Amino acid sequence: MRRFFNTTGPCDPARHYMLPPVARLPDMAPFIDEQLYFVLHAPRQTGKTTAMRAFAEALRAEGVAACWATVEVAQGVDDTAAAEPLWIEALQEGATALPEAWRPPDGGAWATGAVGGRFGAFLRAWAGALTVPLVLLIDEADVISGPAMVSFLRQLRAGFTTRGVGRFPTSVALIGMRDLRDYLVQSKDGRVVNPGSPFNIKAASLTLRNFSAAEVATLVGQHTEATGQAFSGDAVAELARVTDGQPFLVNALARICVTALVPDRGAPVTAAHVDQAREQLILARTTHLDSLGQRLREPRVAKIVQAVLLGDEPLSISQSSDDFQYAVDLGLIRHGPDGPEAANPIYREILARELSSDVQAAVPRPDWPWATADGRLDMPALLAAFRQWWRENADIAGRPIPEYPEAVPHLALCGFLQRVVNGGGRVHREFAAGRGAMDLLISYGPDRFAIELKRVRSRDRLETVVERGAAQLGRYLDTVGLDMGWLVVFDVRPDRSWEERLWTRELEVDGKKVVVLGA
Repeated sequence: MRRFFNTTGPCDPARHYMLPPVARLPDMAPFIDEQLYFVLHAPRQTGKTTAMRAFAEALRAEGVAACWATVEVAQGVDDTAAAEPLWIEALQEGATALPEAWRPPDGGAWATGAVGGRFGAFLRAWAGALTVPLVLLIDEADVISGPAMVSFLRQLRAGFTTRGVGRFPTSVALIGMRDLRDYLVQSKDGRVVNPGSPFNIKAASLTLRNFSAAEVATLVGQHTEATGQAFSGDAVAELARVTDGQPFLVNALARICVTALVPDRGAPVTAAHVDQAREQLILARTTHLDSLGQRLREPRVAKIVQAVLLGDEPLSISQSSDDFQYAVDLGLIRHGPDGPEAANPIYREILARELSSDVQAAVPRPDWPWATADGRLDMPALLAAFRQWWRENADIAGRPIPEYPEAVPHLALCGFLQRVVNGGGRVHREFAAGRGAMDLLISYGPDRFAIELKRVRSRDRLETVVERGAAQLGRYLDTVGLDMGWLVVFDVRPDRSWEERLWTRELEVDGKKVVVLGA
């Protein structure tokens, strides 16, 4: 059977190029040996299901009744009476992978017991019928919510103290996209539910790492071995860089390269093809990327992402907060050298493009002289047009993105530029909490243009912002190898008129020309 790069559902070694699934898991053997309950969380489509199913199979080979099951069918079912049968049915379905002697009994007292105790009774009956350890790997556990989640955790907790062969599951892993502390809910009377032992154990909350650069090379090497089509060294390096090894993104880009861009197996895949695939994936708005876009609108995510977009000081984000950890667990944000940043270069593009999409749609087809006579980009004319557009639309530009009030100017310029260069160029963005600014590099034909965005708030001094921004732009120009750039300073102080905001100044920074535009 011909294998291919998989982007939908668990991997099958007979059908898909794939790495050894258990290799990326942390060492979970001690948790099984010591009969512990623990959490494994990682962003969506990182290989959790594939890895944990393989882990269950490995445990069964060692004589452990290890059952992987998904409780996704219980999503949105908050009522315990309705949810308990779904959990039990899910485990019964998962147990079909076990030898018949290890499967749960068909019926028992648990089927007619009191609501809120049936799930625990089912687990006791199942474990009680075995002479080997019973280990449960419960996938999509974080979709259970409300009173049902409270009951689910409490019933597991009630059996934890009596766990053991013949009594109750010896180990239970809750698998999901979020860490347990994020999906603990409040009881009906408003008091915070503390599940206590066995789940109040952050130290035993594990995660699944991304592919390493070597693993990316191994994965695409399987395609080369199967078809003869090579990925150049630069292509592999670029594939690892732009995805940071995120499994879905690696497979998606590789798939686009070998199916759409280079279907000829005699031709190699190059770094340029990876770059083309990256753009196609972003524009395609796959379900994976679209779900990330929807997460950006959640208030708890928005306040973290806004600080990252604006380059706020790292102290403006509490990296120990549940909201920050939630954004990390979703795979949107990571700890970077300058502070919190987008999890990978592709997600960095998604953040800015998704949030500025309404601005792009609102900008009319460019009819001002933004291009020179020979078809090159006229950046001074383009920025002049933006300042005019911003003056006319600043009061309504933020309506489509009310969750990002402070980032509206930055997103407006990003959307404006994207609208103009679409089809003929690209906007590269650099931002992270701690940078103090957003850097833009516009590539259009043979030309590149560097722009840095800053803002002046009520507590800021304009001259200080300009001075720091010019110095930062000077360093950025060194990095990208240019001798001229633009610093756009958005004055968001409420007492400033447009006449006071719109001004132009030219500076020289280490021999480089910096045009400063007030907006």
